[in-house]
Amino acid sequence: MISKSLLKKYSWIDNIFRVRGPLNTRFNKLRLDKNERVSNLEKNFFNLIKKKLKHEHFTTYPETENLYNLLAKKLKISKNSLVLTAGADGALRLCFDLFVKPKDKVITLSPTFAMVDIYVKLFKSRQIKIKYNKNLELNYDKLLRSIKSNVSLLIFANPNSPTGTILNNQQILKILKKAKQKGVIVVIDEAYEGFSEYTALPLIKKFSNLIITRTFSKSFGLAGCRAGYLVSQPYLATKLFKFKPMYEINSIAALTVFELLKNDKLIKKYLKDTKQGKQYLIKKLKLLNYNFLKSYANFIHINFKNKKKIAEKLFEKENILVKGGPGVAGFEKYLRITLGPIKQMNKVVKILNKIR
Repeated sequence: MISKSLLKKYSWIDNIFRVRGPLNTRFNKLRLDKNERVSNLEKNFFNLIKKKLKHEHFTTYPETENLYNLLAKKLKISKNSLVLTAGADGALRLCFDLFVKPKDKVITLSPTFAMVDIYVKLFKSRQIKIKYNKNLELNYDKLLRSIKSNVSLLIFANPNSPTGTILNNQQILKILKKAKQKGVIVVIDEAYEGFSEYTALPLIKKFSNLIITRTFSKSFGLAGCRAGYLVSQPYLATKLFKFKPMYEINSIAALTVFELLKNDKLIKKYLKDTKQGKQYLIKKLKLLNYNFLKSYANFIHINFKNKKKIAEKLFEKENILVKGGPGVAGFEKYLRITLGPIKQMNKVVKILNKIR
């Protein structure tokens, strides 16, 4: 039996909201709830991976040198500026490991990627939340004012999830300049890079306090691989490298990412198909007089008004998984839909027609 003193010691963990759900409920369904790839991998590519697999991919520790070299070449940066991680989660965790101690101040957006809030609690830091208002606008002036020398870390996603909003290049530049003056590390999570034209990658050479985290889950459509990376100037990347797990990603994930990186056409096709699906869905939403929120990511928020429960039941009946809105007061009637090719978006449109 666990002692009362032990229970009390770790009672703070109970305040972290996280649900252990039955994963099998997502199989054989159209998954429009977690911003994953909703179409299959190209058949030829899938067969290539199966052909490339060897016993060593299962029996020996991962070798990632080739992936480091190729990724650095693609990004046009030094290999010493890269650290491979287990998705963006792993990259964000590394930043907390190195830069955040108990009671340190950390600036975040609210709402944002759920793991950020969890890491803030895990590291027992003091969170400064910059919230979105009822118009889904970020208090940017407050964000700038919050950047002070006693802050350890400023972390935000761009585009942000779950809001789908962005900070433009000029806004990011102001943030980085002030943060550099105050000695604050800035972590920009670019998980949805590829779906948005905005990226801070060109600013890496200019700002020694900038770290960019990315994942292969979204714009590469490889969520099951759990692979990602971070980019910074070599000075920081070398320090972050020392804190990473001994083997950052598994052999099969490394192989899959490596082969996909070699095939730009497949990546571009996936992004093009998703963009076309987005344009198709938006056109239909306008024709059917649905209100929706502008999104710079691979998802869109649709306002179902007083028919939200009807919509949820219809999606469930058709084995289509969707998610709640952007997590801001005033948007309770919205549902979030992951974007994909026209074929998958047409299934959404059929339900939209039924509701109307």
